[in-house]
Amino acid sequence: MTHPTPRLATIAAILALWALLPAPSAHAQDAAGNVSHHGGAIPWEDSGPGVRFVALYGDMSTGGEPFVFRLEVQAGFELRPHTHPVTEHLTVLSGRFFIGLGETMDRENAVAYEPGSYVAIAAGVPAYMWAEEETVIQVHGVGPLTTEFLTPGEG
Repeated sequence: MTHPTPRLATIAAILALWALLPAPSAHAQDAAGNVSHHGGAIPWEDSGPGVRFVALYGDMSTGGEPFVFRLEVQAGFELRPHTHPVTEHLTVLSGRFFIGLGETMDRENAVAYEPGSYVAIAAGVPAYMWAEEETVIQVHGVGPLTTEFLTPGEG
């Protein structure tokens, strides 16, 4: 099933905006730099139709800076083949998240990851992803995290 291009544009816009997001709000960070977020008070932001985002720690746009963010997506979320210049660490918190490696979308060779699953995709390795149900993933790494789509115009 092919998903409409506007959804891809929305996801690409989210990826581009991540670099502009500030570090977690001051109320979540103490003077020593400790950060905490209580589950029911996570400051989710709507980032487009069916997508919510929250920066939990750090700044993904800064080289050498650790970061953590969460993404909540609805059924139909799709991220076409892309790469990152740094290793991307993903943990599935709820739902099922499909990940495939390669330069073309090949749903037959992707793997469905259940809650608790962890995946590290090395820098420069092409990957594609999607969700068929509401899914929450947590992504962490060391910046800068940018996204390069393999097919021009995908983003």
